[in-house]
Amino acid sequence: MGRGLFGNRRGTGTWRERGQALVEFGIVAVAFLFLSFGVFDLARLFQSWVTVQHASREAARYAITGRATCDGSSGRDNCIVWVAKDATDSLSRGGADGGAPDLEVETKAWDYDCDSSGDCDWPDPAVDPATGKECDQIEVTVRYKHKFTLPVLSAMAPNGVEVVGRQRMTMEPYDSCDGDPDNPGGDGVS
Repeated sequence: MGRGLFGNRRGTGTWRERGQALVEFGIVAVAFLFLSFGVFDLARLFQSWVTVQHASREAARYAITGRATCDGSSGRDNCIVWVAKDATDSLSRGGADGGAPDLEVETKAWDYDCDSSGDCDWPDPAVDPATGKECDQIEVTVRYKHKFTLPVLSAMAPNGVEVVGRQRMTMEPYDSCDGDPDNPGGDGVS
């Protein structure tokens, strides 16, 4: 009578045993919460990385079309930046209207060059204009400063962690890249 499942009487621990259980619970609970919030923060970092990769890819896809108008802006440079920022609306203060101070978009272009022997390539360094022209290669780089919410991780990276997405694509030929109108796309560049 009065025995529990394991043979002890219920409620018959000493005050020390009850205090010890409370301290053990406190230690384990704090460790568990730090681990849980650390996992959430690292998941947010991964989500930021995926979003930045997506934004650079979308901006590069827009840039290779040669268009100069978009929903939120006008001018080729501004539209490429707008498309990249619009693809970041899942980030903290992201999106085209978010005015995210921690988000930068940069473009570079490589001139498609054919010499007299017919060898064509994209020599370094990148050239101006940074948005390129037909058959050039364009690279869009999106940089975002991810800030942690967990105090331990914020203390380890007080300025946040820079997440970079970079995508390089070849601009669509509006006519022919090798100058031959009967061969659209030239040397296999499309």
